[in-house]
Amino acid sequence: MRLGFIFLWMTVFFVFLGTARSPGAESSRVVFPIVGGEQRDALLCRPAGAGPFPAVVFNHGSVVDMYGWPGARTQGYSLDEVCQAFAQDGYLTFVPIREKRAQGKNATVYREIYGQVVSSAIDHAKTLPEVDSSRIALAGFSMGGFTSFKVALERKDLKALILLAPATAHGLLGIAAKNVDSLSAPVLLLTEASDASNILQGAATLERAFKEHKKEARVIRYDRGGGHGLFYNVGYYWEDVRTFLREHLGEPARR
Repeated sequence: MRLGFIFLWMTVFFVFLGTARSPGAESSRVVFPIVGGEQRDALLCRPAGAGPFPAVVFNHGSVVDMYGWPGARTQGYSLDEVCQAFAQDGYLTFVPIREKRAQGKNATVYREIYGQVVSSAIDHAKTLPEVDSSRIALAGFSMGGFTSFKVALERKDLKALILLAPATAHGLLGIAAKNVDSLSAPVLLLTEASDASNILQGAATLERAFKEHKKEARVIRYDRGGGHGLFYNVGYYWEDVRTFLREHLGEPARR
């Protein structure tokens, strides 16, 4: 009797787990054009259904610049998991890979080509037939967070901006924050209290700039552990990401 109950409970658990994690999103690796006639790889995660879907352009951390993709998996960075999570929530997700090849462990410096890659990725995502081009969000982690912020200062077609522990990029974040008045998208800024001091200081600089210029921004500093690595995977912070996107992109189409 007891063994039968345990077997039944485990069966229900694994059926539930499979249902929760597999709503039909599809992933593929694609190539897209950037300025100057070059190309870059990207991950594309597509929700189930016919669309058109609101879209998220997501920008990875420096770990991918260093180790490439999928090489960054060896460092515990689950970029494909993040891409899939957005898609499972109903958002077509486009993830540009900034570098053509792995740059090694010292690839922590912002390069101007990064902004060009990201802006080109937004333009390309808007041309996809299954994308609702009027509902585009830009998001990024670490160096991808800084790059997303920098690009968002120059665009007026974004409905939301999500910054996950943005890198300070050796002081460039503080310089960019001086131009925050040109930002048009509402912002979600997430950090974790045990992250490096420069990450937390950079986030504080952004928060002051948002308040000074009366920008629509939601700033959350978690104190539940994880540090910078919290955003290597989909974790407890995801509910805040999901809520913010639904507020600013609306409910995803599900057909």
